[in-house]
Amino acid sequence: MSDMHTDKLPSVESLPASNTWNSALATYADCFEEWAAAGAAWQSEVSRFAERRFKDNVSTYLTLLSARDAASLWQAQGAWSVRAAEDYSDEAARLARLITSVALSGATPEAQQTTQLLG
Repeated sequence: MSDMHTDKLPSVESLPASNTWNSALATYADCFEEWAAAGAAWQSEVSRFAERRFKDNVSTYLTLLSARDAASLWQAQGAWSVRAAEDYSDEAARLARLITSVALSGATPEAQQTTQLLG
């Protein structure tokens, strides 16, 4: 065994497949980082939304409890339903933008520009 010349063996880096693997691993690592960041952003956004809705719901509930007549009840409930509809619509738009940004993160600049032009 001492007769082997290990200094004549090729290095891993010099093998043709090594560069391909290194490139692929780097690409997968970049993709994973982007998806992990997107997942964290998604979770953060949904948490903020849930907190906003919870606070508004509690506030509306307290308003309903303190209402003295049916007109006050209907007014509070109507205002709440408008705010809720707007909040849900705005949240859907924010999440759609987040998904679009993730989907386009690996796209060509031309595809990204086209998507921005479309709205």
